[in-house]
Amino acid sequence: MKRFKLIIAVSFVVAIVAALVTQSFAYPPFLAKARKFGAKDCTFCHVAAEGGAPWNARGQWLIKEKERRGADAVDVEWLADFKEGSDKPAADKPAQAKPADKPAAVKVDPKVYDAYVGQYDAPFGVLTISREGDKLFGAPEGQDKAELVPTSETEFDVPSVGVKVKFVKDSAGKVTHMVLNHDGEELQAKKIK
Repeated sequence: MKRFKLIIAVSFVVAIVAALVTQSFAYPPFLAKARKFGAKDCTFCHVAAEGGAPWNARGQWLIKEKERRGADAVDVEWLADFKEGSDKPAADKPAQAKPADKPAAVKVDPKVYDAYVGQYDAPFGVLTISREGDKLFGAPEGQDKAELVPTSETEFDVPSVGVKVKFVKDSAGKVTHMVLNHDGEELQAKKIK
C-alpha cells in the first residue's frame, strides 16, 4: 500500500510536469517496473534524481523509442531492447500498435464538475480538484494542475500518468470521495472541502 501511495503521489507530480510541457517523456511512477532492468532511482533514465529533463542516454533512447513506435507514453518494458552505448531506437523490432481498448473521452455537461470541485485528503497529501470552463483539473498541494479527461460522468483519465479517477457519491448525490486507480491498485481520497 505504501508503494502504491508513492506511485500515485509521483504520478500527479509527473502530470504537473506534463501540463507545463508540450510532451511528457518520462514517468517516474514506473521506477518499480524499471528495477528489473537495474534501476535504483530515477537517475536510471534522468540526469536529476527528481526526474524530468534533462535525460541521460537511456532516457533519450526511451524518448526516441516512444516516437518511433508512435506511442502516447513510454513503456518501461522497452528497456529490454536497450543496448548500453546506443542512442538509436530498436529499429529491428516492429513497433507496437497503440492500445485499442483505450476509452475515448466523452462529452459531459461541465455543470456536473461543480460537485467534484474541492479538496480531497489523499494518503500522499491534499489533492485539489478545480474547474476551468468545461475542463476539470487535479493538483497535489503546492503543485500545478493536470487535466482529468472524462470517460463517463463520474470517471476520468489522467492520460499523462495512466491514473484513472472515479468520483463516488452518497445516496443523496453528494460526492464523498474519489478513487484513484493505477495499474489495478486503488487508493481512496476523502473529500474534505
